[in-house]
Amino acid sequence: MPVSSTILVADGDASIRNLIQEILEARGYRVETASSPASAAALMARSGPDLVLAAHGEDEDGGGLVHEGVRLGLVTPVILLIAASTDNPGRLARNCGAMAYIQKPVNRSQLEMLVRLGLTENGLRRQVVEQEAVLSRTRAYLQSMLDADEGLVFLLDAEARVLEYSGPTGEMLRTDAGDPVGRPYPSLFPDPAAKLHEGAIAKARTTGEPARLEEHRSGMVLETWVRPVALDDGLAGFQANLRDITAKRRTEAGLAESEKQYRSVFAGASDAIILVDRNKGTVIECNDAAARSLGYEPGEMRGISIQSLAAHPEQLASAMAHGGERVSYDYLKRRNGSSFPVELSLSYFNNAGREVTILYAQDISRRKIVEEALREGARLYRAVVEDQTELICRYAPDGGLTFVNNAYERFLGRDEEDMLGRDFFASLGSMDRRVLTEWLERFDQSSPALEREVLQLRSDGEERWIAWTHRAILSDRNMVVEIQAVGRDVTEHKAAERALALATREKEQYRVNLEATFASIPDAILTVDSSLSIIATNSAAENLLGLESDRSRGHRLEEVVEGEGNPCVQVVRQVLKTDKPVRGYEIELKTPALGERMVEINCSPLVGDDGGHVGAVLVVRDISHIADLEKQLQQRHGFRGIVGRSTAMQDIYQLLEQLSSLDSIVLILGESGTGKELAAEALHYGGPRAGKPLVKVNCSALSESLLESELFGHVRGAFTGAVRDKIGRIQAAQGGTLFLDEIGDISPMLQLKLLRFLEQKEYERVGESRTYTADVRIIAATNVDLRESVRRGSFREDLYYRLNVMPVYLPSLRDRQADISLLTDHFLAMFSDNFGKHFEGVSPEVMDLFLSYSWPGNVRELKHALEHACILSPGKIIELKHIRKDLVEQMAGLPAQPAFQPQPPEPAPGPFSARRPGREDILSVLDQCAGNKALAARRLGIHRATLYRKLKSWGIEP
Repeated sequence: MPVSSTILVADGDASIRNLIQEILEARGYRVETASSPASAAALMARSGPDLVLAAHGEDEDGGGLVHEGVRLGLVTPVILLIAASTDNPGRLARNCGAMAYIQKPVNRSQLEMLVRLGLTENGLRRQVVEQEAVLSRTRAYLQSMLDADEGLVFLLDAEARVLEYSGPTGEMLRTDAGDPVGRPYPSLFPDPAAKLHEGAIAKARTTGEPARLEEHRSGMVLETWVRPVALDDGLAGFQANLRDITAKRRTEAGLAESEKQYRSVFAGASDAIILVDRNKGTVIECNDAAARSLGYEPGEMRGISIQSLAAHPEQLASAMAHGGERVSYDYLKRRNGSSFPVELSLSYFNNAGREVTILYAQDISRRKIVEEALREGARLYRAVVEDQTELICRYAPDGGLTFVNNAYERFLGRDEEDMLGRDFFASLGSMDRRVLTEWLERFDQSSPALEREVLQLRSDGEERWIAWTHRAILSDRNMVVEIQAVGRDVTEHKAAERALALATREKEQYRVNLEATFASIPDAILTVDSSLSIIATNSAAENLLGLESDRSRGHRLEEVVEGEGNPCVQVVRQVLKTDKPVRGYEIELKTPALGERMVEINCSPLVGDDGGHVGAVLVVRDISHIADLEKQLQQRHGFRGIVGRSTAMQDIYQLLEQLSSLDSIVLILGESGTGKELAAEALHYGGPRAGKPLVKVNCSALSESLLESELFGHVRGAFTGAVRDKIGRIQAAQGGTLFLDEIGDISPMLQLKLLRFLEQKEYERVGESRTYTADVRIIAATNVDLRESVRRGSFREDLYYRLNVMPVYLPSLRDRQADISLLTDHFLAMFSDNFGKHFEGVSPEVMDLFLSYSWPGNVRELKHALEHACILSPGKIIELKHIRKDLVEQMAGLPAQPAFQPQPPEPAPGPFSARRPGREDILSVLDQCAGNKALAARRLGIHRATLYRKLKSWGIEP
């Protein structure tokens, strides 16, 4: 079963889409649907389906998806869904570039057959694309191989005709051959070269081995290799490679000439040149000057040991073994036993795997000339070192000073005459003196210098760090005869090094402390760069977010955190986008190790060295324990702005908390004044849509036409007064919550439109036929008994069932008498701040009266009664005299009413249906309805908005 195949169904008719989806999913296909060509094109760009079923008609363009697939580089076949009334559907499908068509209504067997054919066609198309890619890649490799050859390359078939070629044909062929492809290979060359190449082809064909041909034409030397190409024990063709080897031949001739020149220089040199086998130590070759100076005939020295020719063989052997380049003074022994001084220069090379040393021996018998040169060098040396700022001196191996410069004199505060002969070691510490002595006793020519930093006392009594470099001066016997010491004052440098080391240690300690602090913080901390790649995490992030520090570093955050739509990813993206921090964002987070936890998310931009934002720092704190404590406190006092601690309210709080994180429709029921709007706010601000708008609509305060415009919006000219486009409340609440208050008062026509919106989340603006979609959560509220309204026919039954998904019944104040004291304290604290007074509470008489009253206006009535009393009271205790007199009389005269029952059916029109009710009629009915204006408006036979308008005109607060 092709469970991996994906089929896209694009049709504006939902029933057709659902039918096809049901048929194909039953066959094991994965089906995606789209209601418009635009959404179908977006799905094609995102997922690349294997087959597309697209409606084609007056309002839908399935052929456009064919072109969209071509534009996206897809090989997806398209099958058109065409109405049965369409003329010549086959030609229509061909013109659109579709694979086939299906007429609606859809035939199941035809659909399944065409889907199988379409998926097979998709597979064949993919194979063709892959094979074309392989062929193109193979040809690219072949062309690359041809182009890589420095000469001219021909690929020939079995008949020696040119298939492919690469290289400069005109320069190699020296003829105007034109395009050689398809021509016989020998015909590309002029006679007699054509016959030579024809013979090479014949030889390679007969022997099955490569044939080589070398030509000399017009000062050029051309080399040709013709190689047979075998295929399945047969001859497939030939490969012919032509190269210009003129430069190679000239190089070979040049090498021969260079060798002649080398031989002439070697033989004619005035100094002795000896070639020695470095491993055996025997003479390989020497020039005439070497043979004459050592008393041998030419050729007699071959095979003689080089040690037998040296006066100090161990010195020469050591130099050759260590790769030395010079022996400044040594003696060579003649055949007759005499010797003469020489200066040796050594060089090395390999010849046929044998290591060879070349000795250049220069006779230095003129000693006086050398000594004079040395004396002159000494004078020049003194002239140079006297002006140096470094401390320079020379001393014998026993420590006696033989030379000091002016800087050394100034440092110790003594004259040269006073210091010469004194012990250099005496100015050093015991450790430094021992190190220097051991270096001299164990002197090794491979380490002719010693560097050491010494703490010495200057003439002014200040200790200074001197960096000394001691270099040994050797005699002709390689014995240490003198040591030259050069000292540089590095005191400031040492101080800088100490300061740097101290700063480095402090920085390292700070880093260690910071890492320990970072690791010990119980909150999960992670840093990301601007591309959302993780830079660092602490150990708490592993438990809370499931991030392993070593394995998550360098990966993108959304790739390693668990859960689609993870709020941590959303918060980090917001901070990176806005460069503004997010503080105190509390939300429930599903953790891999701890399950559902309540967390607080804080995120701030990460600032780089240049002050710019280079990423973000995310801190996630587990506040589940705090949240539990808050829940306990809320159970005592209230929940998200709702005040109450009675059992009935605790049940409401728990239900609201469960519903906050959901998108289900909630219907809030209760009498007027019970806090339905507060419950809606608690649902919105306690859920994932808290960051989006909460839009409220009072359905009873607007007429049918105005309410429709407010909800759905309108376009310019939709009705009289519509001078510009206006967005509706639904569009304004996009991504958030739409609160429909007094939903029971909307007209039947608007009920129908609202039902369509609730079912499909689609709507049309007034005066426009375009359909919009909305992502909003619906919360409705009413004090009307909707079931009774459905029974009477004033409210649609299907709308009632659609709204009544999750009803929340808010109890009246008389059913939560235990909350009256808490509400009283809450309102007194609020009015204390508003009026600048201090209220401590109400008198016992007032509280007894409050507890015995039925409160038909519920919490709203209690609030307004206390507001009136707080205005009259000077402060502290609210007395009975501060309560409205009419309310006191009403409280004292009316017994407590029973618990809230659903609203009774609307009574038949009374005496007001035939005439317009007056002031006394309205006030009388309001008194009968205990202030319930919705019920009073129905009894009076007028709209609630009319009742509010009349009360306002009479100076009565609605």
